[in-house]
Amino acid sequence: MIRRDPSKALLIGFLTLLVVSTIQVGYWMIDHIGYAGNVEQRIASLYRADAAVVSDFLRGRTPAELEAAMPHLEVDTAARGARVRPAALETLERDTARRSNRYFWEGTFFLIVLIGGMAVLTRALRHDAALRQRQQNFLAAVSHEFKSPLASVRLAAETLVMRSKEPDTQRLGRRILEDGERLLRMVDNLLDTTRLEEGRQTLTRDEVPLRAAVDAAVGEVAERAALNGIDITTDVEESLRLVVDRAALDTMLRNLLDNAIKACVAGNGSRIVVRAAHEKGRVVLSVRDDGLGFPPEDAAMIFEKFHRLGDELRRSTAGTGLGLYIVKRLVELSGATIRAASEGAGKGATVTISWPERAAR
Repeated sequence: MIRRDPSKALLIGFLTLLVVSTIQVGYWMIDHIGYAGNVEQRIASLYRADAAVVSDFLRGRTPAELEAAMPHLEVDTAARGARVRPAALETLERDTARRSNRYFWEGTFFLIVLIGGMAVLTRALRHDAALRQRQQNFLAAVSHEFKSPLASVRLAAETLVMRSKEPDTQRLGRRILEDGERLLRMVDNLLDTTRLEEGRQTLTRDEVPLRAAVDAAVGEVAERAALNGIDITTDVEESLRLVVDRAALDTMLRNLLDNAIKACVAGNGSRIVVRAAHEKGRVVLSVRDDGLGFPPEDAAMIFEKFHRLGDELRRSTAGTGLGLYIVKRLVELSGATIRAASEGAGKGATVTISWPERAAR
């Protein structure tokens, strides 16, 4: 969650820093007050030791000389001894009290500031969480509201294309179907994102023939690819089987192909290659295009929510920037790994998913 929301990570990090600072200031107060008390005890002990020494060596020096050398002592010639002056002990006690009070008030001020900062940050985090929840609820509600009329428009367009004999009507009907499919994909992505963010995405395990799943996904986008002059080729071993969630796998493949088509359109590409094979006990599937590409250092960034290829080049691809984000989240939930690679802008890109041996059949 933190990787997907840097601002929230910053707030949590700052809140953690404030908590640590609060603990540190509290320790500093206790330590300094204890230190001041220990210093008082040590100095008082030294004063008493000085008095004992002077008592032993009183005969060797005059009382005035001893008092001049040790002003905190009072020499009693009649008793042939020495004692600590009460004024010296009172001065020491006053200094200790002054330092303790200063530590206390300074520490209290810092604690109030830190606690106030934590209260503000906590309220900001709660407000941010509530706002995000309202946004997700709004997206889910709007997406559901869009889906029903879009399905109706799609059905009407299909009926129009099948029944009409006029070329212009069929052309317009196919255009309506194409745009409707694009809107439905966007709605599906919004709904998938909401489910993933709320942790409501549950996966079931079935044995799925990978080649059949790839062929079905390619079939869904074949017409759109052909209209844009893009050739899609597949090289998938017939024997490959995966124990995965069928719907999740279909969503991954569809979004990968959709992203590759958009990259080809934006980068004047014309070829997409889908490959899958056994590699070192794992099933590895790759989707490569010769389209827009991206700087190698942005390989991890393209899976971030709302990031679109070409944003840094002012040549953004169409779409909402949710497709690869959804793919990455579904891959993680499936126990697989995903990575992207490109040699640079305009040199195409490859997205690779690797399933562990336990998912292969």
